[in-house]
Amino acid sequence: VLRRSEDYLTLIAFKKPAMRARSLRLNLILLLATVGTVIADGFFKSSGYPGNLPLMIGLYALGIMGIIGVHEMGHKLASAIHDVQSSPPYFIPGIPGALPTLGAVITSKEPPVNKDSLFDLGISGPLAGLAVTLLVALGGALTSAVVPLEELSRQAAAGKVQIVSSLDLFTEYLLSAFVPQRVGTGLILSPLIFASSLGFLITFLNLMPAWQLDGGHVARAVLSPKLHKILTYASIIVLFATGFQLMAILILILSVRSPEMKPLDDVSPVSNNRKIIFICIWIMAALIYVFAIRGNPFFFR
Repeated sequence: VLRRSEDYLTLIAFKKPAMRARSLRLNLILLLATVGTVIADGFFKSSGYPGNLPLMIGLYALGIMGIIGVHEMGHKLASAIHDVQSSPPYFIPGIPGALPTLGAVITSKEPPVNKDSLFDLGISGPLAGLAVTLLVALGGALTSAVVPLEELSRQAAAGKVQIVSSLDLFTEYLLSAFVPQRVGTGLILSPLIFASSLGFLITFLNLMPAWQLDGGHVARAVLSPKLHKILTYASIIVLFATGFQLMAILILILSVRSPEMKPLDDVSPVSNNRKIIFICIWIMAALIYVFAIRGNPFFFR
């Protein structure tokens, strides 16, 4: 372990503890429970969809589990590349009809070697999940149904669909590009649109440079511990201002109780190309909020 004090460097050598193999039973139980809540939520989300109901439920479940699963596999791949042992993903079931899943977490069994490793462990998940989110969004546009306004009114009166007057900018651009509409028709959005919206939200929240979020690991790798703490509180303020108060409160509570992840070599700086990527990450988070979250009827009504 390499640490810097005010006047000198400290190098501490110790024997690496043996890693005990753990049962995968809990991981499998949580995975099955999460698949169940996602499928149940897919049934509710697809009730007003005019197409093949079982197919749409399956696509919806595949979309959400794909976004979260690939996000976590991005972390696992980065862990393997940097030779950091980590747990299998722990999926977190949600509440059907509201939020089908709370995502998943992977725990590192040992600290990363240096700041480059910490940076890669943090950014790999959001980038992988975002790539799948974009594919799911495209699938959502292609499977959204154009129906006569009379049919849309009947579905709304029966409580099967909700009529919204506006969408987030990204969804509007996507639908205008791939779903031609005629006068006197309306759109029944594919449940995959909600799945992609959830994917954008997960990516945005994880890119916040706070605490032990993915973006927090990235910020800790690039910046000093003091700046990382300042950005954690700044992220809490941003989340409050953008309407995600519960997430802000959760980060506030956990950031006080849980320690940050430190690399073994906490002295050597992160590479210059990662510093450039760090700036791009902030820009990407801002664009995701402006185009895919602000004005999204699934989150703000």
